[in-house]
Amino acid sequence: MKKIYKIILLSLILILIFTVTAFAQDTIKVYVDNEIVDFDVPPFIEQGRTLIPLRGVFEKLGAKVDWNKNLLEVVIKDENNEIEMILGKNKVMVNGIIKDIDVPTRMINSRTFAPLRFVAENLGHTVRWDQATNSVYITKNKTFPAEKGISVVGTRENLIALLEYNSKLYNYIWMGRNTLAGDVVEAEAPAAQAPRADSGPGTGMDKSDTNVQVEGVQEGDIIKNDGRYIYINTNKGLKIIDSNPKAPKIVTTIPVPENTYISEIFISGKKLIVIGQNSYFYIMDKPASLEAELVDPAIMPPRYYEDRTNVLIYDIQNIEKPLLEREYLFDGNYLSGRVIDDSFYLINNRYLNLGYRYYEKSEIDIPLPYYTDVLKNERNEFGYDEIKYFPNYIDTRYMYIIGIDLADKSSKPDVDVFLGGTDTIYVSKKNLYAAVTDYSYDYTIRQSEEFSPEYVTSTVIYKFELNDGKIGKAVQGQVPGTIINQFSMDEHDNTFRIATTTGDMWRDTSKNNVYILDENLKPLGKLEGLAQGERIYSTRFAGDRVYMVTFRQVDPLFVIDTSNPRAPELKGMLKIPGYSTYLHMVDEDHILGFGYDTEESQWGGTVTGGLKISMFDVSNVNKPKETFTEVIGKSGTYSELLYNHKALMFSLDKGLMAFPISRTAENYKSDFNGAYVYDVSFDSIRLRTTITHKDSELESYGDNIKRIIYIGDYLYTFSENKMQIHSISTRDKVNEFLIK
Repeated sequence: MKKIYKIILLSLILILIFTVTAFAQDTIKVYVDNEIVDFDVPPFIEQGRTLIPLRGVFEKLGAKVDWNKNLLEVVIKDENNEIEMILGKNKVMVNGIIKDIDVPTRMINSRTFAPLRFVAENLGHTVRWDQATNSVYITKNKTFPAEKGISVVGTRENLIALLEYNSKLYNYIWMGRNTLAGDVVEAEAPAAQAPRADSGPGTGMDKSDTNVQVEGVQEGDIIKNDGRYIYINTNKGLKIIDSNPKAPKIVTTIPVPENTYISEIFISGKKLIVIGQNSYFYIMDKPASLEAELVDPAIMPPRYYEDRTNVLIYDIQNIEKPLLEREYLFDGNYLSGRVIDDSFYLINNRYLNLGYRYYEKSEIDIPLPYYTDVLKNERNEFGYDEIKYFPNYIDTRYMYIIGIDLADKSSKPDVDVFLGGTDTIYVSKKNLYAAVTDYSYDYTIRQSEEFSPEYVTSTVIYKFELNDGKIGKAVQGQVPGTIINQFSMDEHDNTFRIATTTGDMWRDTSKNNVYILDENLKPLGKLEGLAQGERIYSTRFAGDRVYMVTFRQVDPLFVIDTSNPRAPELKGMLKIPGYSTYLHMVDEDHILGFGYDTEESQWGGTVTGGLKISMFDVSNVNKPKETFTEVIGKSGTYSELLYNHKALMFSLDKGLMAFPISRTAENYKSDFNGAYVYDVSFDSIRLRTTITHKDSELESYGDNIKRIIYIGDYLYTFSENKMQIHSISTRDKVNEFLIK
């Protein structure tokens, strides 16, 4: 028996010696610049790839390695590169581009392992394998930022992977991965000069048009006119009205397509463009697997909505019988559009509704983008190899950039589709800029701060060339902070200027900035750190100057000189009570500000009062001054003009300005609803008259004046129910016309 025990013991010793020897021979050694790296958990080889614990090696290479346990994601980042890897996934995000790896990242003994060569080479370093010594040699190289152009999704798998990596930005669950939320808000685009009245396409008569940001770039509105005919959107369709002040009449009514709400209309020569929003829903199928878990099956399944945008183009040469020439149905929600000469451009966003898709099916069904030519009954679908994306920013929307040649009715729309989205656009005569806020969560915050995190925000800008209804070259840029609206952006002398707010006003970390980018949206110059603890409320660009209003307790008006785009300079500042939400250029030396008066509350804070109009003289850029101010009503007074520049009718040639207003007296009691009309000059304004559509003391939404235009010597005001006509010279009411 002892002999058997000795044989067994000897065998065990031999096995142990062999195993240790073999292990010693198979141990993988890793060197960074000939310095060996020590591991507490050893590397190993799988499928011909060396997998290593990430942190030890890549921190020696100057990279930071972060682990997000909620997202099951590791982020490796150095000065110029960023690699994101989800555990168990064969798709990796490298500088915003999806790439494939043979062996996915995994967790072993609380250490994250990833393929060494893939990571090191994508950080720009050289990797050499020495089979004789079982060693990996990494040579550190100086890396440079990768040039990031447009990428193509290519496959369904890549699309899913891109959305997976994006999920950390949004509040939805993707395949069981908990995510953090970021909310994208508001806005539109920028300007340069005071708009001037132009002649109508039909008659050449003196008339006003929609107040626009850039001269020569028409914006859509609920009312348009060509000098003789007025085109107005009503709840019973689009009506065309003969504007004859003595005998106005409805010439024709264009019916609204079923389930469609008209958003905006445009006029281009003898073309009428009508933009409608079309919504439909269908019932979600109830997954059998959830049947037993339903508390109240009666409320399930919910409705699922889809949105589409109608674009209807009419030939209006025969005004009494407009001819529907083209009709398109674009997938998604209409954001905004512009007419430039004989071309129409618009942007749509299509939300992908991933929460619903995940709930409905075990395999995620992501719809492909499409549009329909309604009159031809032709559906045009885009394949995965036609969906583009910018590496720096991806979100769960399709963004459609669409160009239509209005002069050639046989031409097809030019459509680009991006995996991304936008919330604000600015359009010059040559380029369209689309901006969206990017919310990045700082994963390095302390555990105690998790329930009060601060996001680092930036604004991503897409630039698209425009040429006769075609969408041309696209580039992308990015600046710190968020914008307030479309007037935060501007194109000037082949540069792009943008004003942003960084930080958090309520944490007193906010600052305000101006950035100047070149034609490829690369940084040229910047002015940062203005008005700490405040945020931007309005911005206006004019020539080489930028006018910016910030606010928290007082209203500083900043005058900034950008004549040297590499070194923008603060020239002057004026502090006054209140703040302006919209700035309108009167001429190069005078600005009108529309906003609210403010006063200090009994608790030491700030409360708003009535609507405030200010005239600013900026002829001396170093010492801007307020030359005139008027406060209308008390707290609660409101005008659409404060947040929609299209509500302002302004003509320096006519010496006329008007806007709708709902005036509030003491104790928030409404005491006037209508429009204020002013005489306006270079350096002053004076109330000329007031106009109301109210017929009784009872408040009615239908009585609210929405738009004001002039044609010749007559002022036209529009509410939901009626049109009134007043003589500009005599101020008398000439006519009243029901437009229900």
